[in-house]
Amino acid sequence: MIKSLECRVIFLPLYSLDLNPIEKFWANIKRWIRQQITLCQSLYQTMSAFFNIL
Repeated sequence: MIKSLECRVIFLPLYSLDLNPIEKFWANIKRWIRQQITLCQSLYQTMSAFFNIL
């Protein structure tokens, strides 16, 4: 059926960080926190500031 539609099956690894959008989201959070942590008094304050921006 797949060949009749001129499609092909591409097998992916069981788990790929590059293909998981949540991994990119957390990477962005961690990078932003590292940049902003010196401006805030605590990690909690920094994370709260991040989620208020969204």
